[in-house]
Amino acid sequence: MTILASADGRRRAALAAARIFMGLLFLSVWAYNLQHHLYSTSGYAAFVGIFARDTSTPLVASVLNHVVIPNAAFFSKLQMVTELALIGVPLTIGLFTPVSGLIGVSFAIPLGLAANGKPGEWSGTYLMIVLLLVMVALTQAGRTWGIDAWLVRRRPRPRLPVY
Repeated sequence: MTILASADGRRRAALAAARIFMGLLFLSVWAYNLQHHLYSTSGYAAFVGIFARDTSTPLVASVLNHVVIPNAAFFSKLQMVTELALIGVPLTIGLFTPVSGLIGVSFAIPLGLAANGKPGEWSGTYLMIVLLLVMVALTQAGRTWGIDAWLVRRRPRPRLPVY
């Protein structure tokens, strides 16, 4: 019996597709940032500086100007690792999906606040990203077409809902 034969199966397939889409989205952003040297200290500081200048969220501008930009060497590498290893790859392969999804939420919310008011950015994009990541995390979407399915067969009731 195919997964698409029942309404429940179609829901699980749709959530797995959303998970894979979000993982690939983060991987494509990671690849773009890497190709355009936005993970270098100077490239990252300049890029974040645009958000600090254009955001309509004063607290975010202050944090970017006084914490992130002066420590661009650290934050650029943190973002590089987060987008690749903590969000992009795990969501794409369905590994520890609830954890990766929630990390993605905690990453997308400040990014959305920083983009608020920036010309050419639409805040609704970040709201949709957050909504999709919450859905993927809470529904444990890695249990369909993901490594989490294998993990749950090995240990059906983990102490924490990490898969």
